[in-house]
Amino acid sequence: MGIPGLILLLVMLVLIGVGIAVGLFACAIAAALVTLGVVSSSVALGFFTKRPETAVRAFLLQCGVLAGIPAGAVTAWLGRALLEKADQSWLVAVYGGIGGAFAGALLALLLDFIFRRTHAWVEQRVNAAA
Repeated sequence: MGIPGLILLLVMLVLIGVGIAVGLFACAIAAALVTLGVVSSSVALGFFTKRPETAVRAFLLQCGVLAGIPAGAVTAWLGRALLEKADQSWLVAVYGGIGGAFAGALLALLLDFIFRRTHAWVEQRVNAAA
């Protein structure tokens, strides 16, 4: 088999391991979203309004808020030295979580806007070509 064969075998095993790790991470994220009701509420909203765009917008908004809360809390906690009330670290985390949720919601709405504009542009190009 030789040295090149062993190197290729090692690379293959590393890539398989990375693939399994990424798959498990994606399954954990999906399980968390299902547990929190993000997926089911987005699907229910899509069925009630009979518009898939509404379901996608709700999903993006909920994911943005859920991702923004811990990101904002950690960022504010790390930057607490810049604030006056550094002795109340739990309050800093709460303010950071609120700010992160707001930023996550804005990011989700921005992504929704970009997706809508791109969809309209592609649809216009396809209809013009047909």
